[in-house]
Amino acid sequence: MNGKKRFKSKLFKSVLKAVITVAALTMDYSLVADDTALSGYVNPETMFPTLSKLFYAIEAPTINTCLLICLLVPFYLRLSDMETLSVRKLAGVWALAFLAAFSAIIGKLFYVYNDIWLLVRGTVQLVKGLIVFVGLFWLFSGLLRLMVLAYKSVCGRCGSNWRLTRLFDKKYSFAVIAALLFAAWLPVITAYYPAVFMGDSEDIIYMAYNYPSGIETTVLPLKEGCNITNHHPVIYTGYVSLILHAVRALGGSYNFGIFCCALIQCLLTLCVLTYSCVYCANNLGNKRLAFAGMCFYALFPLMPKYAIMISKDTFFADLLLLWAILMHKAVNAADIRKNMAALAAVSAAIVLIRKNGVYIMILTLILAAALYRNLWKRLLWVLFAVVAMNGVYSNIVLPAAGIPDGSVREMLSVAFQQTARYVKYHGDEVTQEERRAIEKVLDYENLGSLYWENLSDPVKRTYNKEASGDELTEYLAVWFRMFFKHPEEYAAAFLNNYYGYVYPVVNDAGKLARTSVGSMENVNRDGYFDFSHCEDVFHAGLRDLLTFYDLLWMRIPVLNLLMTSALYVWVVLLTLFLVCIKRDKAAVLTAVMYLVLIATVLVGPSNAINYERYVFPCIMGMPFLLVMIFSGIRQDVTLERSIKNV
Repeated sequence: MNGKKRFKSKLFKSVLKAVITVAALTMDYSLVADDTALSGYVNPETMFPTLSKLFYAIEAPTINTCLLICLLVPFYLRLSDMETLSVRKLAGVWALAFLAAFSAIIGKLFYVYNDIWLLVRGTVQLVKGLIVFVGLFWLFSGLLRLMVLAYKSVCGRCGSNWRLTRLFDKKYSFAVIAALLFAAWLPVITAYYPAVFMGDSEDIIYMAYNYPSGIETTVLPLKEGCNITNHHPVIYTGYVSLILHAVRALGGSYNFGIFCCALIQCLLTLCVLTYSCVYCANNLGNKRLAFAGMCFYALFPLMPKYAIMISKDTFFADLLLLWAILMHKAVNAADIRKNMAALAAVSAAIVLIRKNGVYIMILTLILAAALYRNLWKRLLWVLFAVVAMNGVYSNIVLPAAGIPDGSVREMLSVAFQQTARYVKYHGDEVTQEERRAIEKVLDYENLGSLYWENLSDPVKRTYNKEASGDELTEYLAVWFRMFFKHPEEYAAAFLNNYYGYVYPVVNDAGKLARTSVGSMENVNRDGYFDFSHCEDVFHAGLRDLLTFYDLLWMRIPVLNLLMTSALYVWVVLLTLFLVCIKRDKAAVLTAVMYLVLIATVLVGPSNAINYERYVFPCIMGMPFLLVMIFSGIRQDVTLERSIKNV
């Protein structure tokens, strides 16, 4: 009898959770009109019209509702019968579930309704928000709990590898895999000859010839006639300049010169990705996931486009993945000196190729020294060498060459967006003193009209490069004081500019190709260059085929999830959670490295719904992260089972 009562109690709770979860998934956040809520009621003063607003907001088609409930009730019932997690694991599950539910609500409020405060406007809206949050929290915490409980069980399953994974056993597996990837990318390389361009490509090519591009006007010049700045890494600009000048000196065209830049970049990327797949198969011992990673690199439509895109983002992603592999190799290898030398070289390259690289390296190397006490001296020497090199390069070498650093505005995207939103919605509350402080740094008159919720570039462009340090300090003091007047606007400005990193919005896979055409036209605008894609029938037809291929990735359910930036951020978060459970220090270090990258992105200029380039290193590193999750557990579980049998 007690068993029946317990089952009825569990069934009731499971049905209740399922109903609330379905209500959360189908809830319309919009305000329900009074006319709709009052329809049919004689006395509008009762509680029933108010309650009607709540139920009118639930838009669940009957068939969908039945299917969802039929799936969710057994799901919650199954969870109630599973073992309870330890306090540490349960705290991690709840923290991630809270973040996931919060991200889903905030993302939908911005992306669908463009109003972050919609669910706090009145009692009914608050109740709707509570239902949505509770339902999503139950769903995400249940999924995460199931994931944790299944983790070791799934990892511990023994079985033979697929026949195709024998590819990694061959003597020439590296060359074969690289050739297969190149063959898969060849249609993109051919269709978008000579290369894929983007906004930064214009400035980089102009600076490669020391032509005025406009980017030099954002900083104070150090040397007359020098139009190069470190806004885009001088190292990458020098690479493009060297190849272009060499090809032109040999009688080649600009098109062929930039194609050589793209091809070399493409081949280096191929080598890193192939090395990653081989390392995952042979050193981490997971040939199935290594093969799946190889297929991802071959088929994912953005991979070859970034490989031939004239931008530092590809080299940066290559170096971060290579750093993760070398770090794992260094802490597990007998020859420490050789691996540490390679690690130091890659760390230095990361710092030189992108400015946020220095923060990633500093924080990750400090953590590495803390985790690996036996290597802490060597790791701190690497850290010291990287920081010293960066200081000498930025403060001595570049100024000596007359090359100014990038504008300080690049570090103030968050503050500028918050100020612009404040001025747009509460400009009448800005005092004369506050206005004077702001207009010394930004174009106060146009701040409100230039404010774009998902991109800070329009506001940043108004930055006064001649603003002194004292004026900038005065502005920051005003920015800080204004926070206390309207903290909700500061929160909204920040969340609106970055919610796409945690809320899944499908990125436009064809945007790079379309942008490339416009960027080429901009590079050719002054008559210095004559870059162009091939417009013959073959190339145009191939581009149309690839456009359709992009569309398939954007529209096919589940597959299109891979086209969202948020997925890769969540992969990093879940990786960190799972490898902490496993207590795998090398895997923790890799996940933290990518997490620090994401943290630096959250002070950048753009929302991930615009493009995915800032999380592209996470996209490239996803297969390696997944292998890190599942590596080294099968043996532990098998050993544990053997001990139990004895």
